[in-house]
Amino acid sequence: MNKTFNSQLTKQVIIGTKSQSRRKIFKLMNLKFQYKSPNINEKNVKDLNNDKYDALKIAKAKAIHLSKKYRNKIIVTFDTTILFQGKTIYKCGTAECCKSTLKAFNDKSHDLYTAMIFMINNNLIKSSLTKTRVTFKNTRVKDINNYVEKNFKYISKAVGCYNIEGKGKIFFRDIYGSYFNIIGIDTITFLKTLKSI
Repeated sequence: MNKTFNSQLTKQVIIGTKSQSRRKIFKLMNLKFQYKSPNINEKNVKDLNNDKYDALKIAKAKAIHLSKKYRNKIIVTFDTTILFQGKTIYKCGTAECCKSTLKAFNDKSHDLYTAMIFMINNNLIKSSLTKTRVTFKNTRVKDINNYVEKNFKYISKAVGCYNIEGKGKIFFRDIYGSYFNIIGIDTITFLKTLKSI
């Protein structure tokens, strides 16, 4: 266990995420938490406006859902959204959707936002929203198609249909901001918030 945190505190924390990428980050930080999946329909969250605050609204809806089920536990939830040409990009359910999304990003930039919510008994402790600017290089259509066909099962779980920590790094020309934010967690803000509780 990471000695920075009291073991009793970490036992009180429930991380609300299905993301294996986020769980790997916590493992790298030697932090052991309980994990629960906040099974909500993200597209049904109220007042989504195709702006950066959609990520916060979705993360808060996840936190409320879990906070009602797990009393007196510190609930931490996340949501990552992409804004591209004035629209929020969601996860894809088909390979064709992934191919179309990656081709649209080709040789262009988009903004990725990761929201984080800390909550206990439906009371908000802390919220944060971190932005990373992502620029794709110009990739051949053939290579995009091959990437999707070989990796669809994994990338369909990721907004934007790419994983910078894996084979998806072939698409990136530049990032401005946090690398870990692209994976799905602003690690610095997370650790600072946990220390302050």
